[in-house]
Parts: sequence; C-alpha cells; structure tokens
Amino acid sequence: MKDYFLLLVCFWIGLALLPAQSRSGIIPPEGFYLQPRSLAYQQPEISWEDAEGEWYIGEEDQYLRGTFHLRDSGTLVRPLVICLEGSCYLLDPVRTDSSVLYYAPLLECGAICVYRIQRQYPIQIPIRAYNPVNGHPFIETSVKRRTSTEQLMMWNPKTNEHELLTTANYADWTGSDERSNMRESDLIKGIRTYNRIFAERDAPTKQD
Repeated sequence: MKDYFLLLVCFWIGLALLPAQSRSGIIPPEGFYLQPRSLAYQQPEISWEDAEGEWYIGEEDQYLRGTFHLRDSGTLVRPLVICLEGSCYLLDPVRTDSSVLYYAPLLECGAICVYRIQRQYPIQIPIRAYNPVNGHPFIETSVKRRTSTEQLMMWNPKTNEHELLTTANYADWTGSDERSNMRESDLIKGIRTYNRIFAERDAPTKQD
C-alpha cells in the first residue's frame, strides 16, 4: 500500500514537472501487430520488410485505409495495429469492410492507448409543406440523412479492454483520485505521463 501511494505521488509530480519537450509519447517499433498483447510487449509479428500494401491516410479523419499482404506468398494480412513513421493505427472493425481496412490513429501508445473513432448513424428529418392560403400543412413526411459523431476512447492492450475516455474511467485506469471533470487535453496529457512513468515498472521481461 505504501509503495502504491508513493507511485501515485511520483505520477502527479511527474505530470506537473515533466518538461514540455520530454512529453513525447511512447513510439512502438514499426511493423504489423496481429494481437493486442503484441503491442503491449512491443513485439510486432510482421515487419515492413516482409509485407507491403496499398494504403493512404485521409486528410479529414486521419484514418489509414488500405490492404496488406506478405511479400513472399501474397497472403492477405489483417493487422490489429500498424506502426510506421512514428505513428500507430488501430483497426476499426465497425468501418472495415471486405475490400479495405480502416485504422484509427492512436493518439497515445503505452499501457493505456488513446484513439478517436468516428461513427455515422441515420437520422430522420421531418419535412412539411404548407398551404399558402390557410397556412396549414398539407404534406408531412421525413427523409433519411446520415450524421457523424466522434468518440475518444481508451484501450488497454494487455487486457484488450476499451472504454470511453471520461474523467471517471481515467481515474479508474490510472488510480487517480481526480473526480472533477477534466478537459480532454488534460486527460490525454495525464495518460501520456502515466505511460512514461509506469512503462519501465510495468514492462515485462517476456511474454507469458
């Protein structure tokens, strides 16, 4: 209990004192990660030397879209996480279809990963046409439109748990006693600091 308290003290001191230039996130090795625990242990199963594909990154949502296969056999691969050029992307199974894979950018990597997903859903918009003489509606109908929303998520690669990034969930995952609503930017900074401070302590020597 005493050790846990000291770790929490170190966490909050580090959050307050960590210089801006040293707050860069943890960057896993480049490659293809097929399972959650592979990212947790930073051990990609497939390297970029062994695979290739056709892909691009969307300008608006920053999603990576593409398909990938092994160079030697041409076998299609479906990585859970792709890391390249200092950035990592997590497979979005909802947006992925049979022809292309969609990957949401990971804003933070480490014991707790952070990503933002986009969801589209249909809505009904009522439409009325009014009689210009008496002002009464004579046609009432609705049309379908699609709207989108964004959700900021947390992901624990070791347990493969996903949760909305809220102050309450942040406190539960990091052990913080913070309960008042925190800004999104502060939540991300807190997770970045948590990942850096606890990375060495939590880093396993080998996979179980």
